[in-house]
Amino acid sequence: MAANIPTPPPNPTASQLVFAIGNVYPQFSFKLTTDGSRYKLWRRIFTDMCKGAKVMGHITGKSQPKSDDDEDWAAIDSRIKSWFYSTCEPNMLNIITKDNCTAKDLWEALDSYFLNNKLSSSLQLQTVFRNTKKGALSITDYCHTLKDIADSLADVDTQISDQDLVLQIL
Repeated sequence: MAANIPTPPPNPTASQLVFAIGNVYPQFSFKLTTDGSRYKLWRRIFTDMCKGAKVMGHITGKSQPKSDDDEDWAAIDSRIKSWFYSTCEPNMLNIITKDNCTAKDLWEALDSYFLNNKLSSSLQLQTVFRNTKKGALSITDYCHTLKDIADSLADVDTQISDQDLVLQIL
């Protein structure tokens, strides 16, 4: 008698995966703002979500429509764009969106906005870091604020050493 070996389920397609993801906002618990304070975290979560849904090609440009009327490709791209729309503040969307844009266009616009102005962003964030005072904040909130600024500085290739962070806290 032959053994009954179950066959593994087929690998889900990108289309199945991308449309299985309903509301993406709970995975983020915050919206991306123009100050960029959480851009690195937002980018990491968004990238992981795209990898999990097998749609990284839509934001890298490796996935292209087969023709001008490739409805399946357009539907997946529109779903990915909806992820941008639900995880970015309206002001951020006003900056990055345009008519007939693709998910790749939105991805590149965000990268350009947050990473191409590194020197000016670095100088501005360093000033904010040095001038941030505890004031009425709890020590926990104050430490989180400084850590967020230090993380934003790291996003623009400016490192704040642990020693500088401790000195600023003190």
